[in-house]
Amino acid sequence: MSGYLLVRTGREEYGLPLEAIEQVMPATDLLPAPATLPAVRGVVPLGGRLVPLVHLAALLTDGVPPDRPAGTAVIARIAGRPVALEVDEALHVEREAPLPVPAGWELPWALGVARRGGALIPVVDLAALGERLMALAKE
Repeated sequence: MSGYLLVRTGREEYGLPLEAIEQVMPATDLLPAPATLPAVRGVVPLGGRLVPLVHLAALLTDGVPPDRPAGTAVIARIAGRPVALEVDEALHVEREAPLPVPAGWELPWALGVARRGGALIPVVDLAALGERLMALAKE
């Protein structure tokens, strides 16, 4: 299935590939867990198991998530495992392939871009995101 889910986190929008998304749910049952990465908030229960909750924008920008959790989690399969990506809201589904990343843009974690109005929105490469998570966890 081609396409992506557009999400908003802070003032930024990103696309997440539909083939990796399992569900969108409220991230209300956050449990604290030790983590070495600032982007990892803790864990959330999902189908009898606990999955990490990672603030998407903080991970992509090497930043720190806001003090208040956003409240929405997109459950995506990354490197074969479910990960809850924290976003402010899931906007809508686009059923089209992303466009190539424009020349000169530095987006090593993007599969391509989506055109929304006059803006170009990065579509996240979840395999690259998984590699980034693993590399940062080893530091």
